[in-house]
Amino acid sequence: MRFRPMLILLLAIATLSGVAATVPPQGNAYEEVKDWPKLPAGVELGEVSGVAIDNNGHVFVFHRPGRGFEPQATEVLKDAAVLEVDADSGKLLNSWGRNIFLVPHGITVDSANNVWVNDVGLQQVMKFSHDGKPLLTLGEARVGGWDAGHFNQPTDIAIRDDGSFYVSDGYVNSRVALFDRTGRFQFEWGKKGDGESQFSNPHGLAFAPNGDVLVADRQNSRIQVFDRMGKFKSQWLGAKPKGRVFGVAVDGAGAMYVGVRQTDYDPPSNGILKLDRDWRIVASIGFGEAGQPVFNAVHDIAVAKDGTIYVAETRTKRVRKLRPR
Repeated sequence: MRFRPMLILLLAIATLSGVAATVPPQGNAYEEVKDWPKLPAGVELGEVSGVAIDNNGHVFVFHRPGRGFEPQATEVLKDAAVLEVDADSGKLLNSWGRNIFLVPHGITVDSANNVWVNDVGLQQVMKFSHDGKPLLTLGEARVGGWDAGHFNQPTDIAIRDDGSFYVSDGYVNSRVALFDRTGRFQFEWGKKGDGESQFSNPHGLAFAPNGDVLVADRQNSRIQVFDRMGKFKSQWLGAKPKGRVFGVAVDGAGAMYVGVRQTDYDPPSNGILKLDRDWRIVASIGFGEAGQPVFNAVHDIAVAKDGTIYVAETRTKRVRKLRPR
């Protein structure tokens, strides 16, 4: 018992220094649901760049049928790039987006069940109705730039309940931009680098439980945290030993999910980290561990209300379903 005060002191020092202890994954185990989704004959997934959950619990898959990551592509994809899938059965419910997209990337569903996507080839951010009718387009088609009216390979979108939205921009630019609900540019922050409020491929967006903006700063292997006005608050470097941060998602209880990979297309370096509201790792899925799912080219994450995790993979052309045990 005489060692207890020393233990408490060491834990306090670790917390204050920003080094959070890893928590054993008690109650945070997952199993992969095999043979999901069950697509009809003639429908094959291309590289899956994005995944999202709509208000009905359906899974929206954004993929590149017949194309890899080719930002200079000029011919639009003839097959449907957006698939709506029943979460339980894996049955295809709807598909749309034929002859529209060049290089699909991120996808998000807002509180009104509208579907938002970005295309790194078209250099645009687009809003569609749930069934695929175009509602809003931002950016000049096929023209990259860094100003209020252009993007340069944008990566993701995050929409607030008031309709305003953030765009991470992206592979060439190094910023996050805010627009009002009509698509009018408000302000931006960020530049190339590895300091506070700097980015090296801001690749994914999500909202923390308190409304802060979480940015998956991919090549810097971190998540940066900003208030809604873009003011830097903190950063999380817990993924750095494992690799680059490709995506971030937050569930209804405030737990955060981070998609990580060290080397492109190296399965043992791929995985998902689950964090509690205090940024402690409570589950580690994949990363070459025995008995864990084997990921390859993790690119995006979505989490359903029941805690099921969906993981988009590019090279393997699939979306993985992980069910809590």
